[in-house]
Amino acid sequence: MVAEYKHILVGVDGSRQAKRALDKAIAVALRNQAELIIVTIMSGGDYVGLGNNTQVGFGYVDQQVMDESRQALEALVDQYRQKAQEAGVERVVTSVFYGHAKVDLAKSLPKEYQADLIMLGATGVNVVERMLLGSTASYVVANAVCDVLVVRTDLHNQVTRLKKVPTK
Repeated sequence: MVAEYKHILVGVDGSRQAKRALDKAIAVALRNQAELIIVTIMSGGDYVGLGNNTQVGFGYVDQQVMDESRQALEALVDQYRQKAQEAGVERVVTSVFYGHAKVDLAKSLPKEYQADLIMLGATGVNVVERMLLGSTASYVVANAVCDVLVVRTDLHNQVTRLKKVPTK
């Protein structure tokens, strides 16, 4: 008997790695005639001065900034929903959550959506950040309540490397 995945959860954040994961999740959903659940998670650390992509100063959270960020993320997942539907995926669910990406992707969201497969892009952080913060993908692989596929290649299974920017 061949295992089939019927509820595929893909975590996205707008990164190149997440886009590759989405493309492969669409392909898997089509092959399995599965529901595709596209989610992104807003983390408080992105808004209070923690991490590289901080939107506002340390210790201060501006509700307008958070609302604008949420709207941008909702537009992103809606764009991804349209892409999946145009590709032929019949059942697509999207959502923007506020929470903790590692725990939510590994545990709470798969339970909520009855996911049997989680698909994520490989980490894009450098070695030092991974040691200090831990990789979301690594955490999900180690703690997920269902199967996990970490995407490192494009649809043709070719490794796509980021271009190095020349230094002066």
